[in-house]
Amino acid sequence: MIRIIGLLVTVVYCCMATANTERYSSIAAKYQEHALASDTVANAVMQGECLVQLKELTFKKKNDFDPISEWVNYRSTSLLEQYSPCETLIILEIANKQLRDATK
Repeated sequence: MIRIIGLLVTVVYCCMATANTERYSSIAAKYQEHALASDTVANAVMQGECLVQLKELTFKKKNDFDPISEWVNYRSTSLLEQYSPCETLIILEIANKQLRDATK
């Protein structure tokens, strides 16, 4: 019974993941003359993945107050106004590492 439920959850998750990645593709297929170039799409995918990593970086501790995570979270908003998500991620990863090393 547990295997069946696990399999069902996996199938549903995979279908949802596939559907989410097809949204832009289906729109681009309709409007081919206005679709983004493949390198632009690849850059957008990379920037999206960097945004996910930023969220993971800023919410490491969910139940405890962590001043470093709070600082990183606060800074990420202002840095995203100036830099791309990947540049912001690199800046904050370095800052986070140095701040954590300094508190040890």
